[in-house]
Amino acid sequence: MPRKLLALACVIVGLHVGAILTLGTSIAGGVLANSLQIFSSGLAAAACFGASRRGRGLSRPFWSLAGCGMAMWGVANIGWMYYENWLHIAVPSFSIVRILFDVQGIFFAIALFLDQERDSPTFDLETLLDSLQIAIVFLSVFFGLYVQFLRGASDSASTWAQSWIFDLINVALAAMAAIRMLSAPTRRLRTLYGELLFFLVIYGASSSVADYMEAVRHVPTGTWYDLYWTVPFLLAAVWAARWKEPQEQAPVASPPRKNLARLAAKNVSLALAPLIVVALVVQLGPEWRRMSFALLAMSILCFATRLGLSEFRLSGSAEIARRNWLAMDSAINGMAILDAQGKYIYVNAAYARMIGNTTREDVVGRSWREIPSSQDSAPVLHEVREALQKQGKWFGPLTVHHSDGTVVPTEMAVTSIPDGGTICVSHDISQRLSAQRARAETEIKFRMLVEQVAAVSYIAELGVKGQWLYVSPQVEAMFGYPAEEWLSSSTDWIRHIPVEDHPVVHAAEEASSRGEPFQAEYRMLRKDGQTIWVSDTAVVVRGSDSHPVMEGLIVDITDRKLLENQLQQARKMEAVGRLAGGVAHDFNNLLTIIKGYVEMALQRCLDRPELHGDIQRIENAADRAVTLVRQLLAFSRKQVLRPKILDLNAIVVNLDQLLRRLMNENIEMQTFVSKDVSAIKADPGQIEQVIMNLVVNARDALPDGGRIVIETSNVDLDSAYTIDHAVVRPGPYVLLAVTDTGIGMTAETVVHIFEPFYTTKESGRGTGLGLSTVYGIVKQSGGYIWVYSEIGKGTTFKVYLPRVNDAVPASPATEAPPPSEQRGHETILLVEDEPAVRQLAERVLSKLGYKVLEALSPEDAERLAADHGAEIHLLLTDVVMPGVSGRELAKRLSARCPQMRVLYMSGYTYNVIAQDGTLEEGISFLQKPFTPQVLTEKVREALDRGVPLNK
Repeated sequence: MPRKLLALACVIVGLHVGAILTLGTSIAGGVLANSLQIFSSGLAAAACFGASRRGRGLSRPFWSLAGCGMAMWGVANIGWMYYENWLHIAVPSFSIVRILFDVQGIFFAIALFLDQERDSPTFDLETLLDSLQIAIVFLSVFFGLYVQFLRGASDSASTWAQSWIFDLINVALAAMAAIRMLSAPTRRLRTLYGELLFFLVIYGASSSVADYMEAVRHVPTGTWYDLYWTVPFLLAAVWAARWKEPQEQAPVASPPRKNLARLAAKNVSLALAPLIVVALVVQLGPEWRRMSFALLAMSILCFATRLGLSEFRLSGSAEIARRNWLAMDSAINGMAILDAQGKYIYVNAAYARMIGNTTREDVVGRSWREIPSSQDSAPVLHEVREALQKQGKWFGPLTVHHSDGTVVPTEMAVTSIPDGGTICVSHDISQRLSAQRARAETEIKFRMLVEQVAAVSYIAELGVKGQWLYVSPQVEAMFGYPAEEWLSSSTDWIRHIPVEDHPVVHAAEEASSRGEPFQAEYRMLRKDGQTIWVSDTAVVVRGSDSHPVMEGLIVDITDRKLLENQLQQARKMEAVGRLAGGVAHDFNNLLTIIKGYVEMALQRCLDRPELHGDIQRIENAADRAVTLVRQLLAFSRKQVLRPKILDLNAIVVNLDQLLRRLMNENIEMQTFVSKDVSAIKADPGQIEQVIMNLVVNARDALPDGGRIVIETSNVDLDSAYTIDHAVVRPGPYVLLAVTDTGIGMTAETVVHIFEPFYTTKESGRGTGLGLSTVYGIVKQSGGYIWVYSEIGKGTTFKVYLPRVNDAVPASPATEAPPPSEQRGHETILLVEDEPAVRQLAERVLSKLGYKVLEALSPEDAERLAADHGAEIHLLLTDVVMPGVSGRELAKRLSARCPQMRVLYMSGYTYNVIAQDGTLEEGISFLQKPFTPQVLTEKVREALDRGVPLNK
């Protein structure tokens, strides 16, 4: 803007020069010269108003008044041009045009008398009254001088007097500007008034020359003297356009203390204006009386109003001071004011209590060196003085010791004030320091807790790519990464998680973005390559600047996951076993029918070899089906066991030769039995089957040869072992281990190895029931089985059977087999819900002379028992029937027929007649499927036994 304005100013000066050289003092030259002068004054006024908008404080009304002065000169010059270039006559002495030229200095005078102490940016009522009073005095002086010098004067003398009055006004304004510049309290105002002084000097000097030449020498417009009017206004325009308010205001100097003399001087100055008006009014003639009294009345009215406003303002200030005083007295913080000599002139109660545990009356008037003591202030004295000299303020801690030994930690703020004194504000920080110490102790305890707990604590930003802000040292023990290394790459922490688990983490992150808790279980790849399971739980909290973060814990749950998998596998095996047991029960009924009729058919076709051979093949197939069903029952733990006290070493040694015959030439078999192996309680036939199945399985795992090792020993499984094997009960066990050096199994295969019909062999080389049978026998015998395998290194099966303290009994003498066919005459109550099985049993027993009473259901059996009573010698009942079980039916009927024997038959026990599959002592049981011969033998055996006390 200043550059463009300078260019415009040069254009205006150039036009002036061109008009002088070409048009001279002609009418056109005069019109152009006056027009350029008016444009220059208008340009200066516009620049002043622009500076007013940029200013602050007193500079805003200052520039507005300066702009009004410039604009009034332009308006006056329009009237001058009217008289000179239109009417072609001289401007009359008392015309409004001359008055406007002479009184345009009123605006500069008002600007010079603005209140520098208040530095207000607005015209309040007091400022308006003061401005009006200045205008009245200015007009009174102007008219007084005009009347004094122009009364009875000639035209030439009158013209000279008007010029002299104009110059006198300019000189007075410049003098007042110099005084205001020197008395300004700030550098900003001194600069402002100094630049105004420079303008007034230039304007006064140039306008004096131009006015003298035009008014006294009668030089017409259109000469070089026209530039004496134009150039000052162009300089004023440039000055206003380049003026900028300082960015930072310098500290305000201390205003003079308003003592009685200064207050009296101010009030006298207010009364001086009406006195000046009176002194000037009396000199005016009668023709000016009306205007004189009007000016006097206005001056007196302004004076009275101004006094009233001052009193009102003083009373308001006094009320504000009183309120401030009360606020300072009742403040929690200590406040004190010291004079330039360092003595307390004001102290509130809080400051007196903090600084010396005394009253403020004891502190006021004393030096700061006395209160507090020198030992308290000495450590910070040099720092305080240096800070006050450089910055004018100091803030820091100060510990005060009272005379009674009390120590008060405080924060002290000391600020210099312009009159040389200081203001002290103190704050007791005892509670804050106590809170900080408590917080620090709590943080230390929390950190110790966080760093000792077996979990990783962390604070992280939201999102998968969020930065981790903190992680506890346990991250190195859990993940293998030091805390610093983890934090440096934490924005890519998801790379440690397998891709399969990414959806779990993303779902948890989405929940946390909605403010919900973060909860996820996923796998994590350690630095050493090991994979572990972790549980990650976090909550969303507000961090600094309301920035949400997650605070959470990561716990290693690898052991828990392992136990869960074991429990899940156990439940699955239980469910499969329940299904297998149910299927076996139904098959046993069918096989009972098949084998029964096959045996009877074989006896009837002995003379027909071809038919006999075909039926024999049917019997062989049925026998294989029976074996298969028994394996299913063994797996489902629903077969009936006849446990005995056994020596496991004896069973292993007895089977050694038989097992060696099953081995190929390239397979080496070794047997190691420990001495003093304790006894176990189990079904010997089932234990032999376990050993046989495990060894055969090991043999099949050695297609290219290798070694099989069978071992026995006593072991004690403690709680440490059960941590990794959740289903195991701690205690003493006998271990049977079968190890091979074969091809091994994958982890996926190991998971399914005990499931029925699961096999890794090719089609036709196994039913997939060998290991499932082992599993069922071991579990039903109260033991546990675990498999350990590694591809290319082999497999170990470990069977743990509970130890017993009973001695192994001697082997009984071999009993002679019963006769092939035993006839009878007793009455048998047959209860079977399967019609085909019931008909078969009835036919076989009736053929041998027994009287058979058939019952389709337990209700039917009770009816028959009621009818026949003591005639019934034997109750032959199925165990599992709709409604009432066979065991319950036996109890009911035994109450009616105490001498009645009971023979149970079933495809599986389902814990109805046997506890955990172990047959109770004294109970007769017929396992389905059975042949007619086995049926007759079991019936005869039951009838020949004594009646048990508990059936």
